[in-house]
Amino acid sequence: TASDGSVGGGAIGSSLTASEATALITLERDFLSEGSELLEDVAMLSREITNAAVLDEMEEMGVEPGIIDAEVIVKKEGGVTATTTAQKEFFNITSSTTDAAASAENDDKKKKAGAGLQTDIMKAVKEVEAINTQITLLELDFIQDIVEILGPNRADTIRTTIVGNMIAGEAGTLLKTLKERPLATVLSSFSGGGSVESNAGKNLYVTRFPGDVTASQLNELREEVTGILQVAKPGDEALLVLQSGGGTVTGYGLAAAQLQRFKAKNIKLTVCVEQVAASGGYMMCCTADKIVASPFAVLGSIGVISEVPNAYERLQREGIEFATITAGKYKRTVTPTKKVTKEDLKKSTEDINEIFNLFKSFVASQRPQLDIENVATGDTWFGEDALARGLCDELATADDVLLDFVDKGYDLYEVAYEPTPVGAGAFSLPRSSADQAGVNGWRGVLKSMVRGVVSDVKEEIVSELSSSMNEMNSVERRYMMKDDSADRIKAQE
Repeated sequence: TASDGSVGGGAIGSSLTASEATALITLERDFLSEGSELLEDVAMLSREITNAAVLDEMEEMGVEPGIIDAEVIVKKEGGVTATTTAQKEFFNITSSTTDAAASAENDDKKKKAGAGLQTDIMKAVKEVEAINTQITLLELDFIQDIVEILGPNRADTIRTTIVGNMIAGEAGTLLKTLKERPLATVLSSFSGGGSVESNAGKNLYVTRFPGDVTASQLNELREEVTGILQVAKPGDEALLVLQSGGGTVTGYGLAAAQLQRFKAKNIKLTVCVEQVAASGGYMMCCTADKIVASPFAVLGSIGVISEVPNAYERLQREGIEFATITAGKYKRTVTPTKKVTKEDLKKSTEDINEIFNLFKSFVASQRPQLDIENVATGDTWFGEDALARGLCDELATADDVLLDFVDKGYDLYEVAYEPTPVGAGAFSLPRSSADQAGVNGWRGVLKSMVRGVVSDVKEEIVSELSSSMNEMNSVERRYMMKDDSADRIKAQE
């Protein structure tokens, strides 16, 4: 992607889908990897050819490698060569006589040595020609693949952009250009008519997700995403400031699905990680078109964990038997009160591996540039290392990213959903009661308010007791995508 998180602009980038962007990123990465090796081979052979050519000329001049002699020869009338007095004085050249037979013998040696060097040179030149042919074919395949990805409607724009502006007629020009100026930047600056797309009038909608273990902020996120989608215009973008070490599989799976709604509506999403985006947090993170992390942010922890304390033996010692009646072979496997069997552990291991494979597949589908087998180890990495492994696209703070959008002409809006506090109605005075206060007196109003308070307290107590009883065996909490790196790793004196 380009430095602003977009892939292209104008005629090409304005309608670029997420799948097209992903395909272009992968194509460019493979092209540069293979092409760079070929360019290195050409450079090495070019050095060898140059060296051999100079050595050949030195042999002709009777100069040993490592010695530089300057002798300027001028041709007299009649074809006889000589050195002028002024040249001899300037270059400190002394006259000498050479035996005719020795000179002829030296000439024969030079010819043989020169012939050998010429053979090496011609061989290397042919190798360079062959590699340049490979490079040319590689570049042509790359251009054709771009056309195939972007489709027939944009084919002529690509031809004009790449052929007319990038290829200068020699092998390797396209490779060298893309090393200095990524494909996304080239496409973003070209709109078919040569104009650069303006960001004036575009909006950036900013929201935040300080996630906990249960992803309890999910309802707010849902409402905020919905609100943005309702008002966003073509060209508008969204930015999420994310802070989460992960948590329940179901909670963070749904949170990631909420963010995917932006892609479905072709709204580009940037995720800024200030401190942590690990495990379930990274599942959310990877749905973005661009991930920006602060230099010491923690990313990764692509893995699943299941922890269930077991008190079976202690209950046995206390003479307490916990009866659990189930229907279904695997309705209860590993629980706090049940004796754990090998079969239970086997089933739980199968379940957690299945979830892990789903997690890996999801991340790989969202960020195909990742070497998923190397990063899906449960390990975490800080800023620079995370960037090197492709877990993020840039290192910067959220403040810098926001200022960058301002500099580009975007209007910024912070979006936050604030639900009505639970139980607020119990302490409010109903209008009907107020109207009847003068007739029935305030006693009836007070009774109504007390009944409301008691009802709210009752609901809260029942809810808390139910949560405590079911928490240990809940499906949501049985399997977790979480990481405690932020708590374990501290810089303190």
